[in-house]
Amino acid sequence: MPLDLFRMFITEDILSNIVDQTNLNAMRKKNLALKLSLEELRRFLGVQMLMSILKLPAIRMYWENGIRYSPVADTMSRDRFISLRSFFHICDDTLMILKGEVGHEKLFKIRRLYDAFRENLKKIDPEEIQSIDEQMIPFKGRIGFRQYLKEKPHSWGLKVFTRAGISGIVYDIEIYTGKGAVEISELGQGTDVVLRLVENLPRFMNFKLFFDNFYTGIDLIHKLRVEYGIETCGTIRSNRMRGAVLDTDGNMKKKGRGSVDFHFERHSEVSVVKWYDNKPVHLASSYCAVTPIDNNFELGSWQDGH
Repeated sequence: MPLDLFRMFITEDILSNIVDQTNLNAMRKKNLALKLSLEELRRFLGVQMLMSILKLPAIRMYWENGIRYSPVADTMSRDRFISLRSFFHICDDTLMILKGEVGHEKLFKIRRLYDAFRENLKKIDPEEIQSIDEQMIPFKGRIGFRQYLKEKPHSWGLKVFTRAGISGIVYDIEIYTGKGAVEISELGQGTDVVLRLVENLPRFMNFKLFFDNFYTGIDLIHKLRVEYGIETCGTIRSNRMRGAVLDTDGNMKKKGRGSVDFHFERHSEVSVVKWYDNKPVHLASSYCAVTPIDNNFELGSWQDGH
């Protein structure tokens, strides 16, 4: 099964391109006939995956006496592995537009693989309930658009906007390459990201989409329902609620935890709900509102013997 999934996303066409570009890169840089084949590339990628699971402080240690890890060492010699690693390539560098010139693209080095991977994600049947959020791909190497997000489990890396199902399966991704890389419309960056990531979802199939307050807006929720047939729900910032009049924080605090108020905007058919926990939380949705309300009682700490 894992191998079938790998082949689903990393196809023979992708691998053949890597073989061609890696051999070409070795010839251009060192005038070396690397003679990498498809079969050897598969072994090389398998070794890379094993190394990511069983990590040693240095690459050479997988081949050293006393530490030698045979699933790696018996698959490929150390020198051959290091050689393939140094020449590994995905793109034709002669086609790259240099930084500072018109048309320069930050993702050029991986563009072909990136586009093919996103295209192959379309092969998966989408779940009814999905969400859009940010994800970090751990990475501490040198790259111009590496991000730092302290609230993420992996703080340093590549920030990726993802559309995923409740199973955890990812259905589309968009790598964030920094400010100014993509033109932002009058709807705002969060809305633009959502609209790009739902572009491949079948229209009017009753999908449910969730997101947080970076993305949520009344106009976005209305647009997704009317033009895409997608129902949505998300936390929303108080300055995006378009004048919805709700109970004050002070009054709700007096009423206690669990107090709630709501507003329904008829034009957009969007419900805005304000719920008080330790502080107020605002939600906006095109398909759910304030009811039904359920009471959940918190239990105290566990007692010995229970």
